Amino acid sequence: MNRLSRTFFAGLLLFAFSSFARADGRIIQIDFSGPDDPNHPEVVQITIEGGFSVTGCDSTYAAIRSDSRRQHLISFALEAYASGRPVKVVLNSADKYYPAPNAANGRCTISRISNQ
Repeated sequence: MNRLSRTFFAGLLLFAFSSFARADGRIIQIDFSGPDDPNHPEVVQITIEGGFSVTGCDSTYAAIRSDSRRQHLISFALEAYASGRPVKVVLNSADKYYPAPNAANGRCTISRISNQ
């Protein structure tokens, strides 16, 4: 692979992951919304200590969409909240679940949550 190809490939990877950003902290609030919630149905919303500082995302709230493919994320968030252990959260700024006045593009969804 020549230098130009490697540079292009590195730039492509950077672009592909640019919509994902991290935030770290202890979960201090967790809220569950059902299918009939008029504001943001079918999400588990969290707040972390120190807030989220991700461009284009709300600084207070982020959520995991509540569906069968994300139950492991919800279980992990619940355990981390109950134990008080800090977590690393990766937000997807391309997926918003609620508009917010303090973030032009609203509240972001969580793509990944793990131990800090």
